[in-house]
Amino acid sequence: MSGTDPAASAMAQDRDRLVRQVSDAVRARDIPLATDLARGALERGLVHPLFLGLRAFWFDDQGRTREALADIETAIGLAPQDAPLRNSHGQILSSAGRWDEAVEAFERCVALRPDFAPAYRNLGYARQGIGDLRGSAQAFEQAYQLAPEDAEPLSHLANLAARRSDWESARKFAEQALAADPRQSLALVTLASVAVSTGDRAGADALIGSALGDAKLAGPHRAMMLTTLGDLRHDQQRYSEAFEAYRQSNELRRQLYAPQFAAPGRETAASFAQILIDFMERAPPLHWRASDAEGEGNTAVRAHVFLIGFARSGTTLLENVLAAHPDVAAVGEKELLATANEQYLSTDKGLDLLAAATEDRLSQLRRDYWRRAEGHCGPLAGKVFVDKRPMGALKLPLIVKLFPSAKILFALRDPRDVILSCYRRQFLLNPSMYELLDLRGAALFYGQLMRLAKIFRARSGLQWLETRHESLVADFDGEMARVLAFLGLEWSEQLRAFAETARQRDIWTPSSTQVIKGLNAEGVEQWRHYREQLAPAMPILRPWIDAFGYERF
Repeated sequence: MSGTDPAASAMAQDRDRLVRQVSDAVRARDIPLATDLARGALERGLVHPLFLGLRAFWFDDQGRTREALADIETAIGLAPQDAPLRNSHGQILSSAGRWDEAVEAFERCVALRPDFAPAYRNLGYARQGIGDLRGSAQAFEQAYQLAPEDAEPLSHLANLAARRSDWESARKFAEQALAADPRQSLALVTLASVAVSTGDRAGADALIGSALGDAKLAGPHRAMMLTTLGDLRHDQQRYSEAFEAYRQSNELRRQLYAPQFAAPGRETAASFAQILIDFMERAPPLHWRASDAEGEGNTAVRAHVFLIGFARSGTTLLENVLAAHPDVAAVGEKELLATANEQYLSTDKGLDLLAAATEDRLSQLRRDYWRRAEGHCGPLAGKVFVDKRPMGALKLPLIVKLFPSAKILFALRDPRDVILSCYRRQFLLNPSMYELLDLRGAALFYGQLMRLAKIFRARSGLQWLETRHESLVADFDGEMARVLAFLGLEWSEQLRAFAETARQRDIWTPSSTQVIKGLNAEGVEQWRHYREQLAPAMPILRPWIDAFGYERF
């Protein structure tokens, strides 16, 4: 018996009709209508890549990342040659902070469509996320070449130039972007930042005042401009006004990104840190005590070092000093544990799975880690390999299980300067950095990570050395001698030239412009200017100020 199933034929016709309607809505830029139609179609069992892609973004807006990725990956399975779907995949991964995977998604997209400018622009942003600033600049340059009418890549090129203190290039790109499109507020923010950094206070004041007076200034760029205003007022020693500008910036960012990082029922970095603390306090010590693991995946390295602490504790400075040593390979803040993170640190069940992980599985994860490391640094034979992780206490369960022979360099800085500096800087947001947008929340999160570090230091048996930012600034030779002895390295005069070496490296943290200035005490005891403003955080920080031997007020 032959013939077409009438019901299936009717469904196909209905789906095709809806595809046309959704496509028309997308072309008319009525995305809410297009999304409602797509969701309705899928609920009726009418599956199409266009519908899945739209619902994926709807899920992503709700903070439902897993469902968003499931939809977009199903859509790609149905239409593997569809470059816009690949681009959407990368955008969802970017919003989840899974930068390594986002880069791969965008690279697949541009391989399919080398003329697709939006994917190059998104690739540039994602490469910033993994700290590949040169690769980011190349992607933005390609996006501009493909679509010179789009001034956004020029704005990003200006911002990247400012981050490496190339003020002339930053100004040039920003002015080009604004000439092409006066609405490029990132370019305007960069011009204001250049003016502050080069001492043009009057010019900075005029730019900032004009920008903040524009009701159409986009929220994220308004927050950036407020931070720039804070920097200007700090430079003018108008500290209470500076703090107020930082407060307004952070409050605005908290509101803008709450749906992504603080939606009801969503696990936050602080709640995860507490899960780790509770787990470690009840876990059998043998599960988390360093033991001799055969090989650990790369026996050719001279030593394996994790440089951890808290954001703004001096890890970037110390890493760049070490990177100047001829026998050191330093990777920067590249995510080398992505596979292990996804399996063991993304759900509340993961820690139990990690505690029971077989040696075969751990060996696979070690190979993945070293493959990523050598992809960034090249051959590591004979090198001391430094993996910098400012919030690395959250990764200590993985470090202990995977690399029991690793050494821990733990960076300390006066907790008051740490929290103030975190509050003053604009980080690329992820769950951990979102915690820093509230002064008291930042202090609480600091305490959690210090407690985690204390627990792991006592229980793990890892080799551990505390190093102080203030000691490095005050006595460079003496502090570096301690660090080098711990790492099994001899002194090298090249260490003194770290600032020049740093100019050749990708430094994507807010410390970049400070590190390439060389050694200075600018960041020491800045908290004294903000005694009154720091008062809400002091009861939380005081135990750690005492524990680490920093004087009180």
